[in-house]
Amino acid sequence: MAAGSKAGGSDGDDGDSTGAWRAEEAVAGNRMALDALRELVVYPFIYARQSRLLGLKWPRGLLLYGPPGTGKTSLVQAMVRECNAHLTMINPYSVHKAHAGEGEKFLREAFSEAYSQASQGRPAIIFIDELDAICPRRDNKREQESRIVGQLLTLMDGNKKTVKLPHVVVVASTNRVDAIDPALRRPGRFDSEIEVTVPSLEERLQILKLYTKNLHLDSTVDLQTIAASCNGYVGADLQALCREAALLAYRRLSNSSEDEKVHTLIMADWESARSQVRASMTRGVTKEVSTVLWDDIGGLQDLKKKLQQAVEWPIKHAAAFARLGISPVRGVLLHGPPGCSKTTLAKAAAHAAQASFFSLSGAELYSKYVGEGEALLRRTFQSARLAAPSILFFDEADAIAPKRTGPGGNSGNVTVGERLLSTLLTEMDGLELATGIIVLAATNRPKAIDAALLRPGRFDMVLYVPPPDVQGRHEILRIHTRKMKLGEDVDLVKIAECTELFTGADLEGLCREAGMAALREDLSANSIHKAHFEAARRSLRPSLTKAEIDEYAAAAIHGLSTRKH
Repeated sequence: MAAGSKAGGSDGDDGDSTGAWRAEEAVAGNRMALDALRELVVYPFIYARQSRLLGLKWPRGLLLYGPPGTGKTSLVQAMVRECNAHLTMINPYSVHKAHAGEGEKFLREAFSEAYSQASQGRPAIIFIDELDAICPRRDNKREQESRIVGQLLTLMDGNKKTVKLPHVVVVASTNRVDAIDPALRRPGRFDSEIEVTVPSLEERLQILKLYTKNLHLDSTVDLQTIAASCNGYVGADLQALCREAALLAYRRLSNSSEDEKVHTLIMADWESARSQVRASMTRGVTKEVSTVLWDDIGGLQDLKKKLQQAVEWPIKHAAAFARLGISPVRGVLLHGPPGCSKTTLAKAAAHAAQASFFSLSGAELYSKYVGEGEALLRRTFQSARLAAPSILFFDEADAIAPKRTGPGGNSGNVTVGERLLSTLLTEMDGLELATGIIVLAATNRPKAIDAALLRPGRFDMVLYVPPPDVQGRHEILRIHTRKMKLGEDVDLVKIAECTELFTGADLEGLCREAGMAALREDLSANSIHKAHFEAARRSLRPSLTKAEIDEYAAAAIHGLSTRKH
């Protein structure tokens, strides 16, 4: 047997691999990929006589691409079992050898073994895993990789051109489709390319049903709710989630004094498991959103309602928007003075919508390496598309999308800013075909943002976040003192009245300083009194002046006068 088939999967030992067993019993979703595999592997045998009469040449190559963990390898293995095919596995570790020529020899032996099996009337599949690592673009000047690419091209062309050779199909998988040598991506080699995507809500439900069919679920367990909460999870994540939930149930029952004979999973096991098994699509790129509720933000009632309708409704009530043919808001810009809860509002919106939260600031995008910031921006948008519904939040938007200076402008960071702006405009225009993705941005310098970003279709909604009024200041004080023990002489309404020009951040600092004043007076103090707040008020100044607030308000009215919300 050739070295190429050493890792082969099925040799026909499965007693149920006679056609009654279907690949759908092992994998859920990905209907298009399964149909393409059946057409590639099974149809040439079922319709051999018809194809000879018609002179039909069946395709022999299929490229599966998509994020890691979406089930590309599982699809091939399920199809191998369904049609009792011979499987030859090729991976980078088996091809990249220490000595020259060994990798090419391995490929030749793998194809030879597959032809030998196919000549006996049995379907034969050569599966190349991580094709991008085996056959990268040949412009990288690495001789060994160029030789391997050339050898694979020769073998695939022989598979296509020599009529006498039996039908052998070549299936490859990758999660970096653009890194593959272009010579492989043309008809006659890999004739078709099928994307294996992140599962939808319905597909996640099917996958959960598949992995829980042998588990004992309590009547309170709602797989539909679990699937809805697993936004961005791929098949491998859901499998890990089921395994973790079963382990948690086992530990719970092992520590229980009750004599339960059946290992039953309850909803609490799934909730605990989900806190430990995160979506691999968003791992390392999303931000953990602290639990910020709308009620945790004082005042701004009208603003919160508008933001809720713009961000939360399109995600939670997507069917209603589709039914009425309403296009949801694509972008929302929050502008106003520093410390007025713009970032907190974005976090509250993300938490309420139960969406993946991606956050970038100007400091993360400005790099000493040319093009690195733009690449990070593109990757973030791509991750958001795959993990939809999702929210992208850009803090300090004026740094990411500065106003262009035109020809003859300054070099350096301005040029970097213009490149970032161009990338951002392109990516936001690309969201027109995407669903469940909303861009939020915050700035305290709206006039510094390029006008191209402020037109409808990009930032459809521009909202001014003003400093809190008296009622808002009272609500903020109440929120920040709800865990403090206040004396009976503390009147938060009067404190709110005497803290004009204070922002939300200033009021949070005031409450903290009042607590510190109580401790400085007596480390054994049990409560905070009016005198402590008065001392804190005397030691703190508001971060804004009346002139600055008037300037921000004028920018909201005049600078963005064409945008009324």
